[in-house]
This record gives sequence, C-alpha cells and structure tokens, in this order.
Amino acid sequence: PFFTDFSDVRGDFEERMIYKALKVDPKSLSYNHAANPGNKSLLFLAGMRGSGKTTELAKIAHKLHSPQCFFCVTCNLDDGLDINDMEYMDILIFQITRLLEELSLRNVEIDKGILESMHKWFSERVKEVNTAITREGGSELEVKAGTPSLLNFLGISTTLKLGLLGTKERAEKIRTELKNNFSAFVVIANTFFEFVNFALRQKRVAQEILFVVDGLEKVATKEIRRCLIEDELNRIQKIKANTIFTLPLELMFLKEKLSQSSDYATFPFVKIKKSDGTLIATAMARFREFVYKRIDATLFDSEETVNRAIEFGGGSPRGLLRILENANFWADDDKGQITRASLDKALAKLADSSSQNISNADFARLKELKENNEKAIPTNLDEQWQDLLERIVVMEYNGGSSLRVNPLVEMSERYKHYVG
Repeated sequence: PFFTDFSDVRGDFEERMIYKALKVDPKSLSYNHAANPGNKSLLFLAGMRGSGKTTELAKIAHKLHSPQCFFCVTCNLDDGLDINDMEYMDILIFQITRLLEELSLRNVEIDKGILESMHKWFSERVKEVNTAITREGGSELEVKAGTPSLLNFLGISTTLKLGLLGTKERAEKIRTELKNNFSAFVVIANTFFEFVNFALRQKRVAQEILFVVDGLEKVATKEIRRCLIEDELNRIQKIKANTIFTLPLELMFLKEKLSQSSDYATFPFVKIKKSDGTLIATAMARFREFVYKRIDATLFDSEETVNRAIEFGGGSPRGLLRILENANFWADDDKGQITRASLDKALAKLADSSSQNISNADFARLKELKENNEKAIPTNLDEQWQDLLERIVVMEYNGGSSLRVNPLVEMSERYKHYVG
C-alpha cells in the first residue's frame, strides 16, 4: 500500500535497462530460455544509500516472477548472514538455502538423482568440517540422517548457513572446506541449477531461476564489501544462474572491470530540481504521493510544508522520510500537525549534523562542484568524490552524469562559510 512508482522520474535510468540486461522482453515480460541455453545474466546494480534500490527491485522481481519468466529468489544479506563477518562462500550457501526454501514452499519436485548427488557432496563437506572442528575440541555441526530429498538437502544447507553465523573459527572452517573444493562445488551447483530450471519449466512455474542478492551496502565495513565483489569476481562469474547483485556506490570504481564480463547499471536518486534551480513538477508530485500514502495530508499545516520537506530530501526517498521523522519530533502537540516551524527546526538540526564531519579539503571539492555546475562543466570523479557520494554529502542523478551537494549540507552554516 505504500509503494510509489518513481521509475519514470529517475532521469536517464529506465526500468527496461534491467529487463534487457536479463534478456527479458520489456513488453511481454517473458524470457526465452531456448535462445539463452548457457548464457546466464549477471547484473551489478549500483546506487546510493536511500535511493530506493531495494523497493524497486522488489517491484521488478514481482513483475518477473511468473510462468513465462523467472522464479525469483531474493537473498537479503542483512537478514540471513552476519554483516560483520561475511565472504562469498557464505552468500553462495545462502542462495542455495533460499532457493531450496522457495522450492519447498511451491512443492516443486526435483530429479532424485541430482538430489542424491547434492546430498552426498554436501554431507561429505560437513563431515570434513566436523573433523576439523573436533580436532580442536569444538562441537560438531549436527546433520540429521535420512533419505536424500529436497527437505533433507535443505536441512544440510541450513546447518551450514547457521554454522557460518556461529563462531568465527567455525565459519572459517566451513569456508575453507568449500573454497578448497570450489571447482567441484561449481560443477555440482551449476548442474543443480539446471535441473531446477528444467523442473520449473516442466511444472510451468517459471522458465529459470533469478537470484536477487541485496543488502551488500549494510555489510559492516568497506573492506569486507570490496573483497566480496572485487576479490571474488572470478568465483561469482563461474556460477551459472541469472543473478542481480546490488552494490553500494563506493564500489562504482569497479565499473570498468565489472562491465567487461557482466552487465552494470547505476540506480540514481530522483532528480527534483533542474540545473537552473527550477523544481521538476512531475517528480514533486510523485514525492507528494509518496508522503501522503504514509501521512495524512491533514497532519501538515500546508502543502507548502510538504514541498519544502521534499526539496530538502534531495530526491532520496529515505532522506525525505528521515526529515519527516525529525519534523514530527518537533511537531506542535497542540495543533497535532507538522508545521513549517517544526520542519525548519528539524532541517536546521539535520543540516548541522550533516556538515559536522566535512573537512576543509572536502569543502574545497564542494566549492569546485558548485562552480562546475554554474558553468555547466562535468565533474570528473575520483576516490575523494566517491567518499563524498558514499557519505551522501554529494548526491548523484541521471546515472552519474549529474551531481549536486546534498541540500541539507548546503543549508548548513559551515557550507555557507566555506563555499558561499
């Protein structure tokens, strides 16, 4: 009930870019598996925090989850894995576990032969992990014995996933065993995915699997996030299943490397203001819809107050909600409304906190950006710019072709002093 469609107000970004990268017909939303027998799609979708990637991907996955298209399996890393300690092996086990969960919910039967092979291979891995654990006096991973089946295989993969959430020592033993046998892991996993694809078509559930791996930006440190993609890219590319990975914007520097053997797209904020400062009416209207689906119009003193909140949100859905949450904190209890006065108080507080950790060198860059925008000169990005984008001091529009300073930062006294 809260969903708002921003797809037509994101500038150069269009939803059909996602469909084409996945080799889906944008009109019929169908996938021709016969035309892509061994040609699986791998799409990296980068975007700033709070731009709405997760919501948009949920909508796209809902559209594509059909008999003529994909069996969409969403893997939210922050829900299923340890965001403080994660490697690609963890993600791959999580993908398999989530797939098995969805298959069991839909009662999709898989070839018994491949289930026996998977059950045997993973049981052997658990046995080796347990040998390593007991050698150091730890408690073994518990796996129930039983006839190979979808549910028994799910039990093994769930045990491995839970083992990864245990102690760091136990997680390392599981990862080491899987990495030492990765060549065999690739073969058996890819074979399993193909058998699943065949079963999905036979049951007229879908044409193929599509994994949506989301939540990487919530992984604890920048170094872990970088290692998960840059250091593991070769392994990621060896898994033959249609997959979308969402990326935090700080990994945008990998664009050239990722584009060489996969698809890459940037998911921008909604542009609500033109370069001359004129507000874009369609974008403003869409954000008013976004607000009024959550907060009744009578709880604001005027629509001008709503428009002002939208303008300072800078085209970020999450940023706008943060502003409204803070404005509500300062709301007039007697009137029972968010007023212009309470909004301005919230904006002043947020402006101050948004500019506190900006260095003199950063302000020099912001001054450069201001001057470039006034002269309509493109700004070349480097590592320092990436840091400003990651902290949302600077906001990105039109897939990276347009940059502007966060309106809350512009409002701050520090910005006015150092930039003007």
